Amino acid sequence: MPHGRVAVSQITFRDSAPEERAAIHELAARAFGRPDEADLAIDLIAGPAETLSIVAERDGKIVGHVLFSRLDGPDKSLALAPLAVDPAFREMYVGTELVRHGIARARQAGWKSVFVLGEPDYYCRFGFRSELADPAIVEWQGPCLLALELEKGALSGWSGPLVYPDPFRKL
Repeated sequence: MPHGRVAVSQITFRDSAPEERAAIHELAARAFGRPDEADLAIDLIAGPAETLSIVAERDGKIVGHVLFSRLDGPDKSLALAPLAVDPAFREMYVGTELVRHGIARARQAGWKSVFVLGEPDYYCRFGFRSELADPAIVEWQGPCLLALELEKGALSGWSGPLVYPDPFRKL
């Protein structure tokens, strides 16, 4: 099957390994066209905040990555960022499957909610909703700040500051 016609079923989704940090950085820099998000991913993985780091692999090459990092705010909450897909693998549902795998892993690990700053049309299909994030006090509050409850009612009645790990302040 030609490279441009790879099916998502030919891609493996798994937790990243520490020795893959350089490959994750290179992928994110290529995907975003600048180093900022790549640096963010590596700083978060290496930092003190708990993270879930998932990669998409094809023929031994990392073609996608998503990172979830612990937030201070609601009990057991994560931030989803960054999500990077190799430009040659876009439109193949790699990003979609990374988000789905990440959400499943977060749920299995006992996390209760996930926040993302992103395109509502993209993230709402996973169950993210703006109104769930409305009670959050954060500098980028608005319609693109979305939240997903991994445990029913996890954000019910919650309001207050939503504090992202320090590396986010560099963006």
